[in-house]
Amino acid sequence: MGELLPLEEVKLEHHGLLLCYPAPERKEFEKRLRELEKLGIRCLELAGSKRVHPFSILGKGYSSLVVAAVRRDGLRCALKIRRLDSGKPDLGHEATMHSAANRVGVGPRLYGFTENILSMELVEGVHLPEWLTAVEEKGKRDAVKKVLKETLTQCRSLDKAGLDHGELSLASKHILISREDRPYLIDFEKSSLRRRPANVTALCHFLFLGGATAERIAALMGRISREALRELLRRYKAELDDGAFEKLLSALFPRSVFS
Repeated sequence: MGELLPLEEVKLEHHGLLLCYPAPERKEFEKRLRELEKLGIRCLELAGSKRVHPFSILGKGYSSLVVAAVRRDGLRCALKIRRLDSGKPDLGHEATMHSAANRVGVGPRLYGFTENILSMELVEGVHLPEWLTAVEEKGKRDAVKKVLKETLTQCRSLDKAGLDHGELSLASKHILISREDRPYLIDFEKSSLRRRPANVTALCHFLFLGGATAERIAALMGRISREALRELLRRYKAELDDGAFEKLLSALFPRSVFS
């Protein structure tokens, strides 16, 4: 656990960037403090591998910061805080999509949200590329199979729910692996219930058909015929049913020990 900063000690002069990145404004800062209170936040937790000078945080993206926190009930959580220069006016759409994913067992649990802040389950882990590096060093081939199969199964759940994540064709920053080797799909900002879902096909292309990550996975798991995989993906895309998905899994994980 990192340094705890009680909410009553959070001041614009010292901590403005945490709530109002990149240019703190007093009115907006005070509004966001009230949003934190509404979400039941007791303390911010200054921890993580990213920095907003001089503080450690969990994540920093183009539209938000992710900061650890502790609720009044003692539960640790992660806060996704909208940047002032974000192209989105609020986090309502992302909260709706995240909730829809949660209903089918996908994503960190969403605890609550306001106009500018999402409060969610804190997943202590690393993104997929960093996790793969650790696995490569330890030679944990079975762990790779389990994590990838579980991630694809979560994608299948989203497909069945009609929810398209929208960013899994470049999934490096959108899959978080916990310390227990459990995968989580994250970041539902660009998700949609209106597009035809393509979660399984998008992630398969990323994991098995192209780029540096696919090469690393092939080295750990062995290669599958690209043409055979493309044919299975074409069938799945056309049918979007359980049978086509099971055939795809059987081809990717032919000696599975976890089905």
